[in-house]
Amino acid sequence: MKIDIGESLVYSYLRHVKHCSIVQINWKPSGNWVTNPEHLELSSLEFERIQRHPAFVEIFKTGFEHTIRQTEIDVLGIDQEDTIYVANVTFHENGINFGAKTDTRNRVIKGLLRAYLAMKIYFPGKKYVFMFCSPKVMPNTEEILSGYFNILKRDFEDEQARFIYLSNEQFRDRVMMDTLDCIQDEFDTSELFLRSFKLLTIYAEDQPSEAAGEVDSRQCPTPPSVETPAIQAENPETARIETSTETETEIPAPATNGSDSDREKNEILKVLSRIPKWFKHPDQTNSKILITYLNLLEKTEEVSLEQLSNACADVPRFQGNFAQMNNIAEKNHGKVFAYSGGLVTLWEPVKDYIIQQYIDFKKSYYKQ
Repeated sequence: MKIDIGESLVYSYLRHVKHCSIVQINWKPSGNWVTNPEHLELSSLEFERIQRHPAFVEIFKTGFEHTIRQTEIDVLGIDQEDTIYVANVTFHENGINFGAKTDTRNRVIKGLLRAYLAMKIYFPGKKYVFMFCSPKVMPNTEEILSGYFNILKRDFEDEQARFIYLSNEQFRDRVMMDTLDCIQDEFDTSELFLRSFKLLTIYAEDQPSEAAGEVDSRQCPTPPSVETPAIQAENPETARIETSTETETEIPAPATNGSDSDREKNEILKVLSRIPKWFKHPDQTNSKILITYLNLLEKTEEVSLEQLSNACADVPRFQGNFAQMNNIAEKNHGKVFAYSGGLVTLWEPVKDYIIQQYIDFKKSYYKQ
């Protein structure tokens, strides 16, 4: 059987975020199930209402019974309050595409409406949440799907049924990030997404430099007219950050070299442009995590991920946000951390610049 990572993520989301005690991937009805004629009749009337709806006349090409037999739900979950979550998941790297935009729209809506009819037959009288989830939807398709979900909400949503559309940033924040925050202490190896995430965190740290203890100046740009600050221990239990000049810093451009990857150079530039803004807005989630880390670093020579997590207890979705500050990705917060052996350190290419910005931040704070 094909294993889909998107379905696995939503499976973990329903289990750990929505607290579903029963979750099944690829749910289908059986022809051997005994159905109540009254429930069949009510569902059949809804089928006819859909057929008459001006927005959905193209949706179903088959009759009622055949439509129900074709029902396939990517992930179905039942929570402890007997609410049923029905989730269809589509992940295409270049954005969902089932042919023409109308074909894509019809396929997405048909899957949800078919599930809507099936739930009324096999789980009558329950509360339902019908979800379509996709991490990447292109703008034109997004506009069409959003419009049709508004129609679903307007004409088919009631106290019993809800329709939810989660794509792009909403998928990232409400499905993936919330799930990552809930699985820190979970070790169920039957969950593919959970296992994948655990594997990635093992190798999340950067590769060590070829010469141990040496820092490549090409990877560690130093702001002009600023001596490199250092964290020096005054005694075994405390440390302080020192600098020998108060010259205002500027954002340096990283030196280019054929051996440096474009991806890393772009990440360095991104971080250097964002760090000053983070310190200007210390209430942002990413700012809180970084400033909390630097505060801890002033008090101890090493900071563990557990220490940082405990100190950031008031930060929502800490694990997911930390991952976005520890890895290079197109839409991450910006890589400022490296993680190895349970310890969190500043990423070498931007370490000195971050410390200098932190010093300036504290100076301005005390002046105020």
